[in-house]
Amino acid sequence: MSQKFIGAVQGFHSVITATVTVNDQHELIDVEADAQAGTVGALGIEQMQQKMKAIHSADVDAVSGASVSSTSFKNAVQKAMAVSDGQLSAEDALDVTVPNPKQSTTDATTSASVHPDATPDNPSPVMPAVAYKPDLNFDASYDVVIVGAGGAGLAAAAEAARSGLSVYISEKSGIPGGTTNYSGGVIQAAGTKLQQTTTDYPNDTPEKHAKLWLQAGENMVKPELVNDLAQGAPQNIDWLASLGINWISVYGHCHIPYVDDANFADRIHVYDNGTGKGGGMGDGLVLTQTLLKAALAAGATIDYETPAVALVQDTNNHNVYGVKVSHDGQDHLIKANRGVILATASIDHNPALAKAYNAQHYNDLMFNTCLSAKSDTGDGLMMGLSAGGAVSGMGGTIDFCGKTGNGTSNQVPTIPLIFVNGAGKRFVCEDATYAYQYRAIFQQEKQFEKPTYMIFDQRSINEPGSVWTTESLAADVKKGVVKRADSIAELADLIDVPVANLHATIATWNENMTQGNDLEFGRRTGLKPLQAPFYAYHNQATNLGAIGGLTINVDGQVLDNFDQPITGLYAAGLNAGGWLGPYYPGSGTAISGIVHQGRKAAQALAQLN
Repeated sequence: MSQKFIGAVQGFHSVITATVTVNDQHELIDVEADAQAGTVGALGIEQMQQKMKAIHSADVDAVSGASVSSTSFKNAVQKAMAVSDGQLSAEDALDVTVPNPKQSTTDATTSASVHPDATPDNPSPVMPAVAYKPDLNFDASYDVVIVGAGGAGLAAAAEAARSGLSVYISEKSGIPGGTTNYSGGVIQAAGTKLQQTTTDYPNDTPEKHAKLWLQAGENMVKPELVNDLAQGAPQNIDWLASLGINWISVYGHCHIPYVDDANFADRIHVYDNGTGKGGGMGDGLVLTQTLLKAALAAGATIDYETPAVALVQDTNNHNVYGVKVSHDGQDHLIKANRGVILATASIDHNPALAKAYNAQHYNDLMFNTCLSAKSDTGDGLMMGLSAGGAVSGMGGTIDFCGKTGNGTSNQVPTIPLIFVNGAGKRFVCEDATYAYQYRAIFQQEKQFEKPTYMIFDQRSINEPGSVWTTESLAADVKKGVVKRADSIAELADLIDVPVANLHATIATWNENMTQGNDLEFGRRTGLKPLQAPFYAYHNQATNLGAIGGLTINVDGQVLDNFDQPITGLYAAGLNAGGWLGPYYPGSGTAISGIVHQGRKAAQALAQLN
């Protein structure tokens, strides 16, 4: 005879409740979860449920990629099991403040991201390529092998499988989606029906879109990649709609001072996330789940907690024939009859690679916050390098102000404020698109070896776009998050800048504001003078990933240092470089490239004889 018991703990998003069914031998025979649906944590909990049911026990590792929620769920199950064993009362099991007597001490990092060759400074588990021989024994064979189940990998998988190819996906984490899960899921595209009918830019074209991206690229991008992406973006909007994505609105990114306004338009497409809204952090889960569903329905196979650790490559002609993956401590060779697609994002959580290739991203890893998936450790880049691939576009980041969200949407104006550097001077247009600002912030902070500050006044918080209220500002001042000064001299002392310079900077700003015109940097919003009391907030980047990766052509083939393709090796999305410049040009660019390049690589492989 079976009985049901319930346990609850506080999870990342909300309280997580687990209901377990236990037989007469006190074995777990079923487990149900009550957690916030539509979140990354829910994906991890679903994986935990399957593992527990398979072994009739709660003694399973946390799911990498959703370690907080999956660990919380495990503890909820253990509290329920403690009730069944008489170690905890039913009332205490539902009280989230009562500790779990069977509390797990398992590290949240599971075997999926642990490898003997990985170190804290270089957490990538990648090893040198396995030498291919005609008689090499593979454990499995597929037309296409995809490394990484983020947005790019899932787009490639859906396209390839729906084209009739056999597809295998090696995913390092315990859940699909990667960093794309944490994004807003928005996509830039020009010339779509939705843009034509809902914005002030009915005559926009992919050609104009490409021109903007090329200008923002500052001669650091490959024009053929940018043009190909701009041309393919509206088709990708239609393709995603055919898979079930419901596009509902379009908005634009903020301006870039030197980019021709004639090439600007509202191009950021937002889909319905099920609540009538979309585009918020975490809504990328809708996109990744849609792509995963399409890939699996077409026959793709995916293995979780199975990192790819090496390519299989012929040492003579350098052709790539497959990958070596690791699962539960066992290595397996997977043959790719047509090709391998690397889609493991950039070097987001690999300090060694960041220090070698991307100074701004390395600075963020050392001093700021990186929100990318912890599994993004540059594995694809390392495998590409081991095969002789070249790198392109290294150096930028997707940085923004996590506190204020300043410059993230042209629908939200910048409040009256100025940025000042360690010399007390303005240095950038404060309502330009966010990553443009943060490149300048990084450069100024390194130049002066001092922080930069956002300076505003009491009236600023009453303006549209302010994240502060009178109460929240007072709380931030009390906590020391924001500094308050009753005079310019006091402000200069608080932020350690020359008082004469700061006085001149504010005086110049206020004089220009009497004419409503920023003559220094071309500001367009928040054009009002500043007066005491002043407030200063230390600019601190929130990082959504590094820019730069393997050099590719328009088919996604990885190129070597002589611009020659490596047969059988492809890269897509942020695993690839050369299509984004030294700063991120605006929301929706990354997901647009991720979907496009994943599809292009798959299409190229489908066309092979």
